[in-house]
Amino acid sequence: MGIELSYQEEPGLLRVDMAGKWTSDGMRDAIGAARVEADRRNLRTLLVDARGISMPEDELTRFLAGVGWADLFDQRFHAAFLVTPAVYNGFAETVARNRGANVKAFFEAGPARAWLADTSSSPSG
Repeated sequence: MGIELSYQEEPGLLRVDMAGKWTSDGMRDAIGAARVEADRRNLRTLLVDARGISMPEDELTRFLAGVGWADLFDQRFHAAFLVTPAVYNGFAETVARNRGANVKAFFEAGPARAWLADTSSSPSG
């Protein structure tokens, strides 16, 4: 896999750290591995630190990441992504949200954790 993953379980959430070259195949594999880990730990709230990911090859790579996330992480899941301003353009996030995924991107961990706490405690969350 071209993207390295590490996991840390925190109270009520799974932290996923991603680093490496962002390719379509690598991201597809990483998303699948994250879903397997979330299921193994029976967690539905994820904090994904993707600040170690490179710029993707093209916009299709971003599109496929959004589709892949939404395909594997349905509305039962909530995921906050930590991203860098240099890599983020909102496209993958928009694609995933348009397909029903509960995702939101952030540049800092504090607001991401606050959003996850709000969504996890809401009646629909």
